[in-house]
Amino acid sequence: MIRDRLNHHIEERIEAVLEPHIEQWLHRFFRTDQGEALISEVMADFLLSWLRPDDAKGSYFQKTLLEVIRQMVRDDPAFRDAVIQTLNPGWDHEPGLR
Repeated sequence: MIRDRLNHHIEERIEAVLEPHIEQWLHRFFRTDQGEALISEVMADFLLSWLRPDDAKGSYFQKTLLEVIRQMVRDDPAFRDAVIQTLNPGWDHEPGLR
């Protein structure tokens, strides 16, 4: 019990000292050559994994795009008709039919 309280007290003190400085330290680090290299590496890994198909179900990009379209259709029903028209420019359909 005393050990838990002591650990908790130590954690609170460390947070109180470090937390106000962490954001400042991170900004300073990311402005260095090593920080920029780290950001570039992480972004490249992210983009490659985002665009790479997984289990033949499509890429993360495709899944993200479809989810954005679903949300836009929910928020704006006319958006669905605009997507249909964009994907099938020669297709003659009546707006609002589903």
